[in-house]
Amino acid sequence: MDFLSFAYAALIAISLLGVDAIVHSGTVVTEVAVAPQISKLTTLSVDTATLQSEFDGQLNEIAIMPSLSAPAIIRSSNENGIAISLAKAVNVESLARALQAEFVAEPDSARLALFVEGGEVRGLISGRSRKGVDFREIVTPDKDERLVDFVRRCAVIGGARLAPHRTALYLLNKHAGDGDFKAVIGLAERSKAMLPPTPLSADRALFDNLIGIVHLFQNDPKAARLSFDAAIAADPDNAVAALNAAFTDIHMDEYRKAADRMRRLIEVAPPRNTVLLSTAYTTWAAAQLGMRDPAGAERLLKQALEIYPESATAYQLWSDAKKASGDSAGAAGLRRKALESAGTFENYPEIATLYFQLSWQDGAPLRRSTFANPEVVSFH
Repeated sequence: MDFLSFAYAALIAISLLGVDAIVHSGTVVTEVAVAPQISKLTTLSVDTATLQSEFDGQLNEIAIMPSLSAPAIIRSSNENGIAISLAKAVNVESLARALQAEFVAEPDSARLALFVEGGEVRGLISGRSRKGVDFREIVTPDKDERLVDFVRRCAVIGGARLAPHRTALYLLNKHAGDGDFKAVIGLAERSKAMLPPTPLSADRALFDNLIGIVHLFQNDPKAARLSFDAAIAADPDNAVAALNAAFTDIHMDEYRKAADRMRRLIEVAPPRNTVLLSTAYTTWAAAQLGMRDPAGAERLLKQALEIYPESATAYQLWSDAKKASGDSAGAAGLRRKALESAGTFENYPEIATLYFQLSWQDGAPLRRSTFANPEVVSFH
């Protein structure tokens, strides 16, 4: 390659660093390193590439969960961007990497090093968030824990350091069936403690909302409402917390309070997200049913379904209302619509109605929803 061609290629490679920075702005760069002695301490014969795949796979399960926050992209550290690949081809990789380190914001990173200490396997989890916060933690396998399971648990620990709220949501869904929320509460409380003690905090509101949902799983709507109200106080623009607070109002038979919450939300700061806006109308409809206003509830449910026609929750609530009024045929038709929508039903783990039924009858207990995002929430 002549000097002019080399110079052009180098210039293009270096200029593409900015493109890589944009393309990989939501990326977590990962690496798994395995000490040779590991193979002598485990009956599982597995190569580093497989363990890297398991580590990345667990992080991906956390990243791709349906959520109101954008998912991360998991990328192994041996994958180069287009800028580094081109720079490598024209032998200016060192220069490109130096410029990348100096001028381009680094993505999140998570590294797992498996090593042997005292004759036992250990995992050193380390990394750095794009906010510049470093972390480092040594983890020991549980008794009889398989190496692959240990690697995946280490990935969850790394995820908790890089994206604590999304990881807490993942753990909430994972344990929705067995009700073991110790890890969820621990992560939420630890994350809150690390935040500045300012009166307003959007991040703190996220964790208060999550803790409220756990209280609902524990059949404690009063404690749940306190957490949701705390989330609203920390972030008055948090529409999800308002939806969940109204949900608890309804289950405490305070229908007027729930209706007023939803009216304010829709009139003052209607959510742009269609699922959230539809849920607001559906929740308001449940409150109207509780106040014995079926006509008003029907109008609100029609609006909810115009906004989001796949809402199984809205169809089911409408079906229940028809059944209560003695319209068995209408109830059956709406129930069928609810079931048909179940395959495309979309909700978010931040919202109580993903897990529980909206009930508008006095004294009704909390009941699990019969609808959930496919392959996300399991109640087995």
